[in-house]
Amino acid sequence: MRVLLLSCLFVAAALAAPSGDSELLALEPVIMTMPELEGAPKYPGSRITNGNQASRGQFPYQAALYLDGRSFLWRIPHFDNMGADSCPLHLGVAQNLNAVEAGKVTVATRNLVSHASYNPSNLNNDISLIRLPSAVTLNAFIQLVGLPSHSQASNTFAGDAVVISGWGRVSDTSSGISPNLNFVNLNIITNTVCARTYGTAVIVSSTICSLGTNGRSTCNGDSGGPLVVSHGGFPQQIGVVSFGSSAGCASGAPSGYARVTSFLSWISANTGIHIANF
Repeated sequence: MRVLLLSCLFVAAALAAPSGDSELLALEPVIMTMPELEGAPKYPGSRITNGNQASRGQFPYQAALYLDGRSFLWRIPHFDNMGADSCPLHLGVAQNLNAVEAGKVTVATRNLVSHASYNPSNLNNDISLIRLPSAVTLNAFIQLVGLPSHSQASNTFAGDAVVISGWGRVSDTSSGISPNLNFVNLNIITNTVCARTYGTAVIVSSTICSLGTNGRSTCNGDSGGPLVVSHGGFPQQIGVVSFGSSAGCASGAPSGYARVTSFLSWISANTGIHIANF
């Protein structure tokens, strides 16, 4: 059984593989907030998050999660208490949530697993899994993203170039999610640097941070999305979007993610998937 990796949230990164096309329903967005933490200085420039619109099929490992087939969510407070009969998960949304696009597949599931030690006060262990009921056939718009190996557990990835994609707000004042999939290129910073903004209670070993240079950052609606590095030309997910600063998405403050290498044993224990040691 394949799984989708989330950060207790809406957009997944890792994919799997059953087939059948299904178009998105006319869905009503629900305005919910990405966790924002105090402590960052205001960025004096533009309020937009300064990303770019993705091209069709650019991020085939991206997925969109809906609650009760109606509401597009970017944060689910706790999977065990969300009261949904099922969660339609849309794969192969090549670019636009509202467009009719070939290659889309919808899978309904309520088999969701939140980390038992998730702490809503400091957002530690902010990661969850979605189990698909059956395999999904891969196509040009549905592809897998790799997981790091256990041997990479000591790699901080500091200085590495990464890409984050999602349908989140394109500015702090936007009223809802973006219909278009967007992405931003950032760089990983050390936890020591990140803790200068958020403190050591929030920035722990299982956290990874990116720098919001020139107002480029994730924003509300990107939570749960993939933080991906390219290794040998292949995408590898090393983080899951978790939180930003109360100063705003374009404040220049770091963004925080669940560090995937810290949860490899947990992923294996809850999925039965073997993760390589090399």
